[in-house]
Amino acid sequence: MNKLKLFLLSCLLTALAASTAFSQTARIQIIHNSPEPVVDIYINDSKELDDFTFRTATPFIDVPAGLMLTVAVAPASSTSSADALATFPVMFDDGGTYVVMAAGVVGNMGATAFNLFVNPTAREAAADPANVDVAVFHGSPDAPAVDVDAVFVADNVVDNLAFGNFTGYLSLPAGKYDLAVQPAGTNTTVASFRADLSGLAGGAATVFASGFLSNTPAFGLFAALPDGTVLELGLTPTARVQVIHNSPDPIVDVYAGNTRLIDNFAFRTATPFIDVPADRDLNFGVAGENSTSAADAIANFPVNLTTDETYVVMAAGVVGNMGATAFNLFVNPTAREAASDPNNVDVAVFHGSPDAPAVDVDAVFVADNVVDNLAFGNFTGYLSLPAGKYDLAVQPAGTNTTVASFRADLSGLAGGAATVFASGFLSNTPAFGLFAALPDGTVLELGLTPTARVQVIHNSPDPIVDIYAGNTRLLDNFEFRTATPFIDVPADRDLNFGVAGENSTSAADAIANFPVNLTTDETYVVMAAGVVGNMGATAFNLFVNPTAREAAADPANVDVAVFHGSPDAPAVDVDAVFVVDNVVDNLAFGNFTGYLSLPAGKYDLAVQPAGTNTTVASFRADLSGLAGGAATVFASGFLSNTPAFGLFAALPDGQVVELGLTPTARVQVIHNSPDPIVDIYAGNTRLLDNFEFRTATPFIDVPADRALTFGVAGEKQHVGRRCHCQFPRQPHDG
Repeated sequence: MNKLKLFLLSCLLTALAASTAFSQTARIQIIHNSPEPVVDIYINDSKELDDFTFRTATPFIDVPAGLMLTVAVAPASSTSSADALATFPVMFDDGGTYVVMAAGVVGNMGATAFNLFVNPTAREAAADPANVDVAVFHGSPDAPAVDVDAVFVADNVVDNLAFGNFTGYLSLPAGKYDLAVQPAGTNTTVASFRADLSGLAGGAATVFASGFLSNTPAFGLFAALPDGTVLELGLTPTARVQVIHNSPDPIVDVYAGNTRLIDNFAFRTATPFIDVPADRDLNFGVAGENSTSAADAIANFPVNLTTDETYVVMAAGVVGNMGATAFNLFVNPTAREAASDPNNVDVAVFHGSPDAPAVDVDAVFVADNVVDNLAFGNFTGYLSLPAGKYDLAVQPAGTNTTVASFRADLSGLAGGAATVFASGFLSNTPAFGLFAALPDGTVLELGLTPTARVQVIHNSPDPIVDIYAGNTRLLDNFEFRTATPFIDVPADRDLNFGVAGENSTSAADAIANFPVNLTTDETYVVMAAGVVGNMGATAFNLFVNPTAREAAADPANVDVAVFHGSPDAPAVDVDAVFVVDNVVDNLAFGNFTGYLSLPAGKYDLAVQPAGTNTTVASFRADLSGLAGGAATVFASGFLSNTPAFGLFAALPDGQVVELGLTPTARVQVIHNSPDPIVDIYAGNTRLLDNFEFRTATPFIDVPADRALTFGVAGEKQHVGRRCHCQFPRQPHDG
């Protein structure tokens, strides 16, 4: 209705009042809330409102009081009150103030029939000039009785309001409110509407439900102001919020305004992301468990969230502390519920351990320092990581010293997001740990990284190389015939070992790649062997012993495994001279033996082409000082090229020892005892069989510089006299 029509209406009603014998008047506002076409309003047969449209209102105006009036409602463009759809006799009290609500459906019967519903105690102004007085009317024909919750202000400001009824007036401080409409007796919000009363201090309004839940025009809330302005209340603008309890204190209650948002909120738990009203001042209060109201809060935090933004609110710090580690709410205003790439997982990290220093975090074998110098109370931005398993090594900022490494299994979270947070104390309880809060409120503790023990031995006769694990350079300028000590390597996840030339710049320079997945708590020797560029069995490769040992099973012994790593050598047998025949049988290139458990001492390893007794070379392995230890003995180099063939032993600490040739002495044995024919043993080996009186051996090479036992046994016997002796080396051997 335009201003001219309002002016004419006022003049007509004033004239009507003056034409009566009464000078009594009432104040009236008419609101059109019947979901029907535009109508005309007649009072005592005079058209007072022409083309009165749905969801509009008159201002409050003076009308005659103490006089019976006939109000007729007719279709738009009617010619007289005779066209009325309905007529209503009304009488207003002198000095009274009324809101007349046209509502219901023309043609309906019963409670939702078209009618004029009157609030006889209407207000044009608030009783308190700092407040706004609001009455609510239920005018939606197909909506049930409702409760209305003034979100975070008061529960059920309206109780069980049925169609056609007004509430009394609520006196509210001027500000922004959210009205959550719920079927009566439930906590299920059908919709929440924003009522911005910020600029209406001292005023009044009628808020009315309008339209249909299941038809058109659609359901909504509207507010009629005293000057006839009708405002549609938009849906409550919201932000998405997740709250995480990371303060090592007792269980708490969390309040938003006067509403208990979270009851008995436990340490290291989280809410799912929820909708919270945005673009209005809110107070978050934290109270002890079993609190009775927001007045019990031990700490309060005013916030005003931005519409459509997403937040993580982290409760962290210690109640009663001062300074940086004091209890506080720390907010990530750019939180995510989903990954920007559906194949990835987006992860933000929060430092919430009060006594931990600033830290770096290394995503082991993926990237160095994915987090740099993160101090208590701070969030990182998001890291977008392909779904998989990661190990997060926590290090004091600026160091390479890993305090602890934690496994983050993101395998099943593609497309999702998470907040990983440090929690607890390094030097107190609850103990330090890493946890991950998912968008649905699930909180997962990240266990320590499961590990395997690995030693890498470089036995490929090629130039110096770099070794990469994932994207991390594990070994720089790794030389031929050197080894690492046994180190902890993450297990139970896919890793790629890459071998690149020396002075490489990244894993992309690798000339060969080897995917592995190590088993937790197992021990491995990884042998780089073969020739780069060769094909087939002697091609460059990583050969793995998955049952490696760092120590002997028996503390008096030394456990030894043997690896054949000479590309041009045939399969071999190895004879532990004078100890046992063929400790190694038919060992081919690229293969490990099982472990031999040998008493600590000196041994001579005679290498023979498999199936023969022809010793190619004999090597001295001095295990005297290694009781309780273990070693990998490996053949290395070429028989027919350089570097030359040799045997080497890698110890668990990474030391590689070259095994020299067996030192020997020249020995002749003469039988001059007038006794029967005898057998001569050296150690466990029969050196001479059926050795006759007054015969002699030629001079032969016998291992020197080690204790040997010569035994003399009768013919066909195995027991006799023994002679313990040790031969010095030949002079030319030093």
